[in-house]
Amino acid sequence: MSFLKSLFGGSKKEPKVEQGIEEHLEFLNSLRIPAIAISASAEAKLSRVGGLPSLPDGVPWPEWKDKPLAFLCQIDLTEIPEACERQGLPASGMLYFFYNQEQETWGFDPKDKGSWQVVHASAPSDAPRAAPDGLGKDYVYTEKPVTFTPVETYPDWQDDRVGGLNLNDSQGDQYIELCSGVFQDNPTHHLFGYPSPVQGNDMDLECQLVSHGLYCGDASGYRDPRAKELETQKKGVSPRILAFRPENVVARSSLSRIRGARDSRAMRGWTES
Repeated sequence: MSFLKSLFGGSKKEPKVEQGIEEHLEFLNSLRIPAIAISASAEAKLSRVGGLPSLPDGVPWPEWKDKPLAFLCQIDLTEIPEACERQGLPASGMLYFFYNQEQETWGFDPKDKGSWQVVHASAPSDAPRAAPDGLGKDYVYTEKPVTFTPVETYPDWQDDRVGGLNLNDSQGDQYIELCSGVFQDNPTHHLFGYPSPVQGNDMDLECQLVSHGLYCGDASGYRDPRAKELETQKKGVSPRILAFRPENVVARSSLSRIRGARDSRAMRGWTES
């Protein structure tokens, strides 16, 4: 695809291909799945990115290796509109997301478990919790209120079903624009729907392997005798996904099976029923 060639070089200029993506639209549209877009809001409510969490009394601030985690965002489940498909989310309560403040854990090592955490509480406190000792001021991020909108997302261009179409350069660029257009030029924060993986399209497999104790920083985890069975089990699981893009942070996690990673693009969370 031409956008990849622009990233990785290549001086040979290819002729422009005029053929559009229209011939594949019916199939591509059939692949869409519902999601909940998260975008900036002019009205300050409880749901927000950054700032400090409204953790209720009795809920400790999450820590890892005796240091407090940085707070990323909180979601008030009552603020999600009825038009959105909740996909098992409770009708009420709060979700709080935290990640290692130094952003040093990549998540391919099972030993990283705990460096990112998701907390559910039945109700928030009346006021934000003060930052605990040990949390650097640089890791209290700027507060931004958010709101929620129902959307339908397309699979990433690395998805095998998309790859099987053998899109030409022009069609590939159009497909990427189609995917981003779902969010109307806003950042692609969302609950559920498809993820937007950075390096390959196997993040859910990595979640499955690492959460079962297999190290995936090299090929050893994938070659482990247990890997094939775990991959088969994964195919029967419907993950819940959060894709969220704070500055220079990515953590991928699961409420019941946890996997994390670091990159410059996004935080993605998997939860399993």
